[in-house]
Amino acid sequence: MNSTSDVFVSLHGIAHNLHKVTVDEYFTKVPRGLRVYTFAPTNYCVYSNEDSEKMMKHFLQSSHWISSPECRPGGMFERAQLYLPGNTITNLMLDGDTPINYGLYLLDNPAQKIPVIFDTEKKETTYDIERLLNELKPSNPRNIRNVFLCICFPHTISAPANSVIKWTGRVQPERKATKKYDSFSITPEILEKAKKIQNKRIALDHEGRQRFLQHIPTQERRFTRSMNFPVKCRNGSIDHIPAQVGKGLGEKTIDSERGMLFKIDKIDKNTDKIYQKLF
Repeated sequence: MNSTSDVFVSLHGIAHNLHKVTVDEYFTKVPRGLRVYTFAPTNYCVYSNEDSEKMMKHFLQSSHWISSPECRPGGMFERAQLYLPGNTITNLMLDGDTPINYGLYLLDNPAQKIPVIFDTEKKETTYDIERLLNELKPSNPRNIRNVFLCICFPHTISAPANSVIKWTGRVQPERKATKKYDSFSITPEILEKAKKIQNKRIALDHEGRQRFLQHIPTQERRFTRSMNFPVKCRNGSIDHIPAQVGKGLGEKTIDSERGMLFKIDKIDKNTDKIYQKLF
């Protein structure tokens, strides 16, 4: 994977099992030679489709994307964060999932998919952000590669479908809920660990967002949103954006009509309610 091309990563982010990891293992450092951009804050999921991710990759192929109106409220990059070499970043597990648009892409023209196998049932093919970044870093650290993580950042305490989590009690459930996740109980020790991790993640979000805003060139000419789009994708509307690609600036578009959005899903909302009540 050692190429100087920038990489777009569209994968499913998974919270670690708190019973198995330490606070330190929940975080990692960005290696030399990489600039890492994330687009969803803690607790938020990325909802996208093939069309919206094609458009996102089109934007990111331009060196001027960071000055785009997409970085303003309502744009695809309104929550973007930047992590530089040596910065601490949340180290979530990654799963390739099944949609055709999931995977790793070299942002050449056109973008090229990197063949990578994600299988969370096999340790040797299971990825987390730390492993991914170490494999993507350039062999020569003087070369700078941009890595764009278009992934979900779920709640520290994750309740995936079909798993069983005991919210109270000190007894560790014996059985496994699924092949991928162990059941576990929320003991005072686990809850204290969750608080430390969640607080640090939110602090890193703020630092990453401020770092991103500081890197927007103030002298660069601001251009209209339609100038971002390839001619074949312009549709004659105010901002030339098809509804299935993303939310137009200043437009009132309901979530179900958007092709790219960031929101806290039902599982994380319910998890956070219980988490907040517990402490």
